[in-house]
Amino acid sequence: MAALPVPFMLAKDVERAAESLLHDYVRARGGGALRGAVNVDFIVENILELDLAVIDLKGLLANPSVLGMTSVEDRRICVDQSLEKIPGRFAFTLAHEIGHWQLHRQILEQRQREDTLFDLERLPSPAPRPGRRRKAPVEWQADQFAACLLMPARLVREAVRLAFGERRPSWEGIEARLLTGEPDERFVEVAEQVIAAGQFDNVSNMAMRIRLRDLKLVVDASDPQRSLL
Repeated sequence: MAALPVPFMLAKDVERAAESLLHDYVRARGGGALRGAVNVDFIVENILELDLAVIDLKGLLANPSVLGMTSVEDRRICVDQSLEKIPGRFAFTLAHEIGHWQLHRQILEQRQREDTLFDLERLPSPAPRPGRRRKAPVEWQADQFAACLLMPARLVREAVRLAFGERRPSWEGIEARLLTGEPDERFVEVAEQVIAAGQFDNVSNMAMRIRLRDLKLVVDASDPQRSLL
């Protein structure tokens, strides 16, 4: 399917949209402080009042790459059943579809071109790989929304402080490994510590690594701009 053309959005604009939904989420759950894992199932069914279906989406669409689908007409979000036992990927896929609903629903309705959004990407890569195309804006926006919804910036920063104190984790070769796709065991360990400190129980290690990098909460040791949080 051709990528849906969407208006340009800055990352901070996507984050504001996610924060607005998180405000509704906190209020719907009785108020208080936002802590730990965000229950995206609750958001879908109780705040957005959408149907949530976990089905054999890959088989239904005869496409092994599809993990999620949003139907505007049916007010339904579908997630492939293969993700049921992978909490981090399930939550990110569902949050990604919520992003489509919140950010792109009106565009689809106005254009009346089609009634579904199909996600042909699995998860965002830590960095564009050589020769690989960047994601279409519609998918980047949904990914960014998902990251902001599951890993609110304030809570991630608090978790980094709990795990590492006032100085950001720093070591050599972060950017080089991201560009080449080489495994970075130190980054994996750092992400695990942040997940544990913030009780982000439904967030994958990869998603947290991407979020930490986007928020500049890890620093390549060769970067002269290292500073306190």
